[in-house]
Amino acid sequence: MNTWLSLLGGLVLWAAHFLAAYAIASLADISPPEHQTPLTWLLAGVTLACVLAAVALAVRAWRACRRPGLGGVFAHRLSALASTLAAIAIVWQSAPFLWRY
Repeated sequence: MNTWLSLLGGLVLWAAHFLAAYAIASLADISPPEHQTPLTWLLAGVTLACVLAAVALAVRAWRACRRPGLGGVFAHRLSALASTLAAIAIVWQSAPFLWRY
C-alpha cells in the first residue's frame, strides 16, 4: 500500500490542485473586483503549498532509492519522477491565472 501511495501521491496532489484552482478561478471570474485580489492570493497560497508538498514527496522518494525496500529502486525513481512532474504541472496550470494580474 505504501508503494502505491508513494507512486500516486504527486498525481493526487496535482488533481486536488486542479480542482481547487478551477474553483478559485471560477469564483474570481464572477466576483466583484474587490474580491479578486484575495482570491488570487488564495490561489497563490494553495499553489505554493501543493508545489512544496510535491517536491517533498519527490525528495522522499529519491532518498528511498538508497535503501530499496518492497517497491524496489524502479518504483522509487518512478515515484520521484511522477512527483516532480506533478510539481511542474501545478506551476504550469496556475501560471496563466496568477500572471493576469
